[in-house]
Amino acid sequence: MTETLVFTMRAMGAVVDVFAGPGVSPRLIETLVSAWTDCEVCPAPEPSSVRDPEHVSIVLAARKNPVPATAVGGREVPVLTVDADVPRVAQEFTSLVTLELIRRHIGRMHLFHAAALMRPETGQVIALVGPSGRGKTTASRALARAGWVYLSDETCAIDPETLVVLPYPKPLSIIEKPGEPKTQTAASALGLRHHDPASSLSPELARVVVLDRVDAESRPHEDAAAAGLRRLPLLEALQVLAEQSSGLARTRDGLLRLAELADRFGGIDAVTYTDSSQLPELLADLLETRRDAGAEPWKYIAGSAPVEPARHDLPRSDRPDMVVREPSGSERLYSRSVGTCGIVTDHGMLLMHPERTVIYSQLGADLWIEAGAGRSRHHLEERLSEIYGPPPPGAFDAVLDTILEDGGLVASNPSSTATRLSDPKEQP
Repeated sequence: MTETLVFTMRAMGAVVDVFAGPGVSPRLIETLVSAWTDCEVCPAPEPSSVRDPEHVSIVLAARKNPVPATAVGGREVPVLTVDADVPRVAQEFTSLVTLELIRRHIGRMHLFHAAALMRPETGQVIALVGPSGRGKTTASRALARAGWVYLSDETCAIDPETLVVLPYPKPLSIIEKPGEPKTQTAASALGLRHHDPASSLSPELARVVVLDRVDAESRPHEDAAAAGLRRLPLLEALQVLAEQSSGLARTRDGLLRLAELADRFGGIDAVTYTDSSQLPELLADLLETRRDAGAEPWKYIAGSAPVEPARHDLPRSDRPDMVVREPSGSERLYSRSVGTCGIVTDHGMLLMHPERTVIYSQLGADLWIEAGAGRSRHHLEERLSEIYGPPPPGAFDAVLDTILEDGGLVASNPSSTATRLSDPKEQP
């Protein structure tokens, strides 16, 4: 093993060890150390090739001196091939560190694609959720200049029980020239306040907010008057959070956890703004607003749950799950797809597939719920007619076909359908 430890740092509750192989430029190492200085960077006191299985290890390898793949503690150590293009390599290094830290926490933490800023007086944290290009870095800079403490502009890791946020003061990724790598700059180098690891104040999540920046080109009819906060309908909010979460499908009852998180804050807000300078006042007002938890009733149902699902005061109790008996003959059965789960409200349902989500209407939700582990077409149409009245010609088939095409339900012959379902807690 020819790679040696060049520096360590602390980020997102983990120690990251960075090794370099022969031929890696000292200039690159200096650039990385400078960019990541807010993560308690510590140069290696002496050359070492020992890798701690409790740490996250990353290897830098010169293109002309490739490094073979290795594993530590059962995990493959990622290797970043580097060259003279320091800005590009620095951006790729940031992405790689983020990915490895996310992998370390999948299944144990809420992991949002979000900026995280903290009020220095209280430790209250707001997570600003949004996809790439939504303005998380610009929002982070605006809030940090207004006195908020910078925790991250990319990934927000939250303990689902305590709501403690793990600081990840990575370098801010700043677009200086379109089409070129983003510049990696430490928050402290920009004069922004970042988290002090010696502080006794523990960052704790207080609100989750979806960024809704008004772009004059794509939304020309909206202006500064549109700036403000609005509470999102639960299903819409959960769909956004699910799409901007890492490893949700690999987290036990991941969708249920998201709904419980939204409940603790009385819902999820979206902030509409045209300029990031509007955010400090809007978000400070949000933190001062008190609201009751569980504002919108819902319940969680696993894809093939035979028992009463987790209920949260949803006032509809006419749809119990039960053990399904096979009908006589060879009539086809329609059942919920394995690996799906849903959050149901009085407005419909958010169905989560392993890699995506979709919102169903009330009718679609009731059809999916009633199907359980296997129901005939006749039974489903009859049951929905009892709830909604006789449907117009072709309406039932249209909804059934849509859910089949979406993959929420699967069709099978009775002989291939199990008559008893597994415990919902065993669902992924």
